[in-house]
Amino acid sequence: MFGLTRRALMGALAMTAVGLAQPALADDGHPYFGPEVLDLTVLLVPPPAKDSDVTKAELAEVKALQASVSDARKQQAIADAEEGFSPFVATTSLAAIDPAKLPLTVALVQRVLDTEDAVTTPAKKFFDRARPPLVDEAIKPLAKMSKSNAYPSGHTSNGTAVAIVLSEMAPEKRAELMARASDYAESRLIVGVHYRSDLGGGFASGALIAKELEENADFQKEMAPAKAELRAALGLQ
Repeated sequence: MFGLTRRALMGALAMTAVGLAQPALADDGHPYFGPEVLDLTVLLVPPPAKDSDVTKAELAEVKALQASVSDARKQQAIADAEEGFSPFVATTSLAAIDPAKLPLTVALVQRVLDTEDAVTTPAKKFFDRARPPLVDEAIKPLAKMSKSNAYPSGHTSNGTAVAIVLSEMAPEKRAELMARASDYAESRLIVGVHYRSDLGGGFASGALIAKELEENADFQKEMAPAKAELRAALGLQ
């Protein structure tokens, strides 16, 4: 359904080596599934070791990015620390729609985020990768740093999953939504709280979550009216 071929899914997994709704459900905020359905600890390639040359290069990249990007890009990265429908679509054409007119879509996205959190939290604990500022004191986080571990990146995971879901609902917007997912992930490097390979793990995790949602009857039931709502708001037939 989401156009995730076996080749695309395996490609997303390989990246880790380098690096919807009935109205009554709108306020529920509960995941569609958790690690009992999607166990990332056995699906993701482990992150590079703390003392590896890869990690050292990734730390250097974070410092270089923080020193070179514009103040405007830093401010965007700080804003991207927020999660949810509105923060994600903030730099896309979907931002022109009042989210109050999209209650089903907003609720659907929130449940996707809840699902991502339920799935990635155990993986973060399992892989136990310290965030860059805890490894190199020269890196100063520009946004509040979560107490959770770094790998895989949760923002990248949910941004990827949300981009895939919204792209299925409005394929006309696929290019800008997927570009937004990439930019949203890059912000995590700029604020200094992730390594490049954390993003790779997040891209893979988000793709895996979206693939599992394709088989989830609860999600499918809620997505249908949300899709109609979003397309009507966008003026799409």
